[in-house]
Amino acid sequence: MTHPYFPYAVTEIFCIIFAAIIWMRMNRNIGSEHEVRQLRNMIYSYLVMLVFDVLWAVAEDKVIHPAHLQLGFINAITLIAISCGCYFWFKFIEDRLHFAPAARKTIDRLLLIPLAAICILDFTSIFTGWIFYIDAQGSYQMAAWFNLQTIVNYFYLLIPTVYSAYRAVTTHSRQDRAEYWTYTLYMIAPLISGQLEDYLPHVPILALNIFMVILILFQMIQSMQIYNDALTGLNNRRRLNIYLEETLPKATVQRPMLLFIMDIDNFKSINDAYGHLEGDSALKAFSDAMKDVAIRYSAFIARYGGDEFCMVMDACGKSPETVAEDIRQSLRNTHIKCQAADDSYKLMASIGFAVCDGTEQNPELELARAD
Repeated sequence: MTHPYFPYAVTEIFCIIFAAIIWMRMNRNIGSEHEVRQLRNMIYSYLVMLVFDVLWAVAEDKVIHPAHLQLGFINAITLIAISCGCYFWFKFIEDRLHFAPAARKTIDRLLLIPLAAICILDFTSIFTGWIFYIDAQGSYQMAAWFNLQTIVNYFYLLIPTVYSAYRAVTTHSRQDRAEYWTYTLYMIAPLISGQLEDYLPHVPILALNIFMVILILFQMIQSMQIYNDALTGLNNRRRLNIYLEETLPKATVQRPMLLFIMDIDNFKSINDAYGHLEGDSALKAFSDAMKDVAIRYSAFIARYGGDEFCMVMDACGKSPETVAEDIRQSLRNTHIKCQAADDSYKLMASIGFAVCDGTEQNPELELARAD
């Protein structure tokens, strides 16, 4: 007896092992708690899909002989896991790119409706055959309503893809642009799979494409950890020290540099009142406001640690007091709607600065002077 799906099953078993290793290495250092949770959920959905797809493959090879109802259950869980993975990808990008629309809770509930509906249809198809059915030979077949499955999956994939492409085109940061274009790669998996699976039925095209995206995404985030703060996307303290070591010797009395240190006022009270997840949102909002200021002044911006941030810029005749007031004005325009409670608050910051004229070239001493 031949086993045409044996290579298919073996390939997916290796995908399970490698994806599980990535899943176990996920930790809060790669992003906010929200982001890590959604990314882990996405990989978990992928693992569930793989496990049940392996069961389907060995059943197709007649290595195991599940009952008709059990075959229906295996295929239903596989389809549900794929849709859940698409949904968690959407949530990951929503958190990673910081697009949080008004009435967030209401929109989140509405966004769950397509997923809930297709999951119910997938499960009931075991008995109704609306999305799929198991034929007399015990093989999986798509049914009349299968296009609904495709529509729901593409709904959760297309919105992040379009938004990521928009952010890639509009951002002024080369590093952010590379990250946003990477997110658009996730659409490659279903597009390639849809075209090739009919021609290569014994090759797990979908599983391999999704794993490719997960691996690229994980490697990209890991490389960003070296010089980037995971939560805010800003430069981290290591990158700040390197930047200061390179630029401080270039400062002169005629062309000084301005070094600002800012910390968020009453940040502890935000964590105490609303929780650490809301504290993460406040840090992101603060960093977004600082990015806008940094773009206007062609400045270098970094998260120094905790709720402290640094900005370095060429003075170019600008008064540090004027720049500090511009920072405060940007923060006044940052109005945060708390996701954890029906409340809102504004962010303010304490700001210190040092004028660097090249006489002191020790980054730590200049930072201490600004502090």
